[in-house]
Amino acid sequence: MIAYAAGGNPPLGMASSRRATIRLIGALVLVPNILFLLAMPFYVAVRTISPLFYLLAAAAAYFLPAWAAYPVFLLAALLDGALVVMLAFNLPVGDAIDTLAFLATIDVAASSVYVAFILAMIATALTAAWLFNRFRPDAPRASPTAVAFAALAVIALDTGVNRPFSGAAPAFDSAIVQNDLTADRIAASGRNMLFVMVEGLGAFADPQERSLLADILQDVTRGGRYRLTSGTSRYSGSTTGAAARELCGRWGSWVDFMGDRTFDCLPRRLSEAGMSTLSFHGYSRDMFFRHHWYPQIGFERSTFLEDLAAEVPSPTPARCGNVFKGLCDTEIVNVADAALKADPDRRKFVYVLTLNTHIPYEPSAIDRLDCGSAAPAIDNRTVCELTNLWSDLFRSVAAIAQDPDLPPTDILIVGDHQTPLWERAARRHFKPGLVDWYRLESLRSRRPLTPPRAPAPAPPRHPRPPARSWPRAGSPCRRSAP
Repeated sequence: MIAYAAGGNPPLGMASSRRATIRLIGALVLVPNILFLLAMPFYVAVRTISPLFYLLAAAAAYFLPAWAAYPVFLLAALLDGALVVMLAFNLPVGDAIDTLAFLATIDVAASSVYVAFILAMIATALTAAWLFNRFRPDAPRASPTAVAFAALAVIALDTGVNRPFSGAAPAFDSAIVQNDLTADRIAASGRNMLFVMVEGLGAFADPQERSLLADILQDVTRGGRYRLTSGTSRYSGSTTGAAARELCGRWGSWVDFMGDRTFDCLPRRLSEAGMSTLSFHGYSRDMFFRHHWYPQIGFERSTFLEDLAAEVPSPTPARCGNVFKGLCDTEIVNVADAALKADPDRRKFVYVLTLNTHIPYEPSAIDRLDCGSAAPAIDNRTVCELTNLWSDLFRSVAAIAQDPDLPPTDILIVGDHQTPLWERAARRHFKPGLVDWYRLESLRSRRPLTPPRAPAPAPPRHPRPPARSWPRAGSPCRRSAP
């Protein structure tokens, strides 16, 4: 009898066995990847190098006690799932690691899909670990080359079907650049500007589907107050990358603005030109440390979930969303509307970042597009429900535009990144690498820029404070090369 039969691992380097090789391929390649292989015809889950994680787990577990194989394989599954989510939401590796700090703000249990996915990943990882322990004596007789090639074949299949690599970074582009909305031009227009950054609004591939949103804004132009233009723009990165793109004229993300210095971005230029710069978002101020870097790029006042929830009575009593549950976008834009109308002699740049269409989403209570009927406006249920949610937002923005009390205001609506859909059939409804934008340009008479009011007079025993002088509008935001 060979000594290792009584305990311990068999020695490596024994002659290869076809049966042993097949067993190891089943335990380390087939089982950990079976969920994704079966789903591949219907769903997109880009994994690139994930199949190799389980081979590395087996290599480490071979030199550990049998019980240690289970946590090691669970770690491999954790890395696998994290990579899937990272690539789905366009997060660079560094950003994805930093994002782990914000997991406490996310209610993962709110999504039955996410819960099922996590449980399935745990089950396959534990099964792979159990099979590895069972076939541990076969490891020395298995062909490592054959096992590695099997894992590489899964990677090749994933790459060929899901096309995760987009090549070189695209040339810099943005809706702000396409519309030549420099700080000088905005300041000289004599109008306010409302900028709405829409979560997950990609570029529709079908013009008829795009018109479901465009027509809402087109109706606003019938009164002769606005001109509607629209287009598409390239993007890079996730939601904070969209802020870098549109507000700072560069590819980047939130980590680029975490220093203790100010940044030469559009809000700062407009603030220096005498405009009030305000931002609104219906989620926590701590997410991506927006409360820290928003002032760094020039926002004078930022309002988040914590601020609005503390108001009595609350202007945003409802809660919307799924995993990212926060304030409702339609109520947030109403708060922005009130800010635009307050102190009408003061020009304003108001930035609204939406939330409720983050995947996974909660369908709207009002099914205007008949998504649940036999004749929906869009034949894919997911795309239809998302478009229905976007239409709620567009209707709220249209109502703001038509408000007779609204001072002259230009409105720009821009998608932050492509719609991160899991369904392969749903993805076909959007153009890869692009986001849509819509601009409502006010045709109302321009007004000269009015600086903030001078400080109130001090009591008689103190001298009157000197009047503040405001710098004239600066040059356009400097934009770095991509």
